[in-house]
Amino acid sequence: MSVSEAYKRRWQRAAYRVLGEFLKVDLPAVSWSIPVSGALVGDVDSLTSTPAEQRAAFAAWTQYLDADVMPERVDSDGVTRLYAKFWRHGDRDGVRGAIRASIYPSMGDEEAAR
Repeated sequence: MSVSEAYKRRWQRAAYRVLGEFLKVDLPAVSWSIPVSGALVGDVDSLTSTPAEQRAAFAAWTQYLDADVMPERVDSDGVTRLYAKFWRHGDRDGVRGAIRASIYPSMGDEEAAR
């Protein structure tokens, strides 16, 4: 069964409304996207945040969202992947989503950058 374009747009509008709520909250900034499915996907910043700051941002958002946190994974290249999924009830529509973080191993250059 194919999902109509009207449904996809409705799902995206619902996610947009929920995102507006999220942007009012005093939590660490994350990059939010709204895919065609209407889910909300938050990515914790890995370019300007330390691993500790990434973990703190992930924890703050997962607590706020009452998210279902999956066990963390470490890839073969040493990148730690954090992932949680959530469900947010809106006025008319529910919005599902995820928040994630990719924590890269230290390259020994943090001290030089500070």
